[in-house]
Amino acid sequence: MQKITNNIRIVIVAVILILAGISITLHIHNALLYEPSHGFDGSGHVYYAQYIAQNWSLPNPNQWETHQPPLYYIIGALFILVTRMNIKALQFVNPIIFFIFLLVAYIGLKKVFTHKWQILLGTFSLLALPMLNIFPPMATNELLNATFICAVIVASIFIAYAKTKRELLRAMLFTNIFLALGFYTKVSIFTAIPAYVTALIIQAANGKKLYPTKKFIAITLLGIILLIAIIVPIFIRTPEHSPNNPLNVASTPIRRNLYFFTRIDWIWKVDMFTTQYYSFLGGSWNSFWQDGHNAITPFVSFHKKVLVLWSLGFVLLPLSIYGLIHFWHKHNRAAMVVFAYAVTALGIYLLFNLRGNHYSAVRLTYIMPIALVYAFGIAGAASNTKLRWILLALLLIQYSVMVSHFWIQPWWHVTS
Repeated sequence: MQKITNNIRIVIVAVILILAGISITLHIHNALLYEPSHGFDGSGHVYYAQYIAQNWSLPNPNQWETHQPPLYYIIGALFILVTRMNIKALQFVNPIIFFIFLLVAYIGLKKVFTHKWQILLGTFSLLALPMLNIFPPMATNELLNATFICAVIVASIFIAYAKTKRELLRAMLFTNIFLALGFYTKVSIFTAIPAYVTALIIQAANGKKLYPTKKFIAITLLGIILLIAIIVPIFIRTPEHSPNNPLNVASTPIRRNLYFFTRIDWIWKVDMFTTQYYSFLGGSWNSFWQDGHNAITPFVSFHKKVLVLWSLGFVLLPLSIYGLIHFWHKHNRAAMVVFAYAVTALGIYLLFNLRGNHYSAVRLTYIMPIALVYAFGIAGAASNTKLRWILLALLLIQYSVMVSHFWIQPWWHVTS
């Protein structure tokens, strides 16, 4: 029996290594071929990092993309400097961050779930998710921002589950560090704050309080004051009218009607590419389950591989929702933390789409860490033995099709 168990473990480890190797190869290949000026405002991101590398200082914040906080660009500048001013080096930042994102998610899943298949399938659901796999070859701060948001959510789960003073203080320290680093990456890190607050409330309401109420409040306030002191330079540097300012989003008049947010005719039209122009739900769907904005893949009228990825969502999403219900019932504390982020992020995303009618606003990647919520749902669904094998089969199909479809060809438009 022990020999059989060891053989299963060897197979699992081998499969993990193979999948990791394929993903590494995919992202290195794509980074080598992908022209850095492509993607979402690629030229602006490249200019920012290149400027730091050449001048050892930050550019004027009133230029294209230079209003963004500098952490990603400082990291990118270091890559450029190490390779003797080779701009292509900037594109190898995100392939590394991609796997850090997966590691953070894995740590969060492992903290909540005890069964290894739930943890592995939850992590694999992210490795196979098209939305996450379009970003590694790009020059953009989106993936680093998403990683810090996920890190805050995961650290907040550790706060909610802390059983000793040491565990609680350590989790609070890491949460504040991730928040500070997040603010130095992109201001949308603020969407993770409700998850942090929820975790603190859970811990404060715990019957076996680790600290007296006054002391706990004092420690929390001290952490907040230090965090504010650290991030103040970011808000001072950001121009008042920058799109990075959340107040500007909230104050912009509503321009889209209700039909835009409710229409679902894109489903029976099998529109896999252009829904972001006319449908909130369709544009969000296409940016999650495949490359709906064609940030990597070429524009085509119909594509069989895209149809597979697009269609798999109609099976995987209900399974994830089923798993999230199970997650709520079995792991209520962690679920409250995760859902606090989900509600906040979706609300901000909706508000962002109310502010104007630009097609690029309909892109679920603006709240990319929502993928972590999806992963918790997949992990929750994997508690069912029968569903476990169905999920594995579906995710293997999704992964293989995604890798094949996202493998950049030399003649694609993004290579020049």
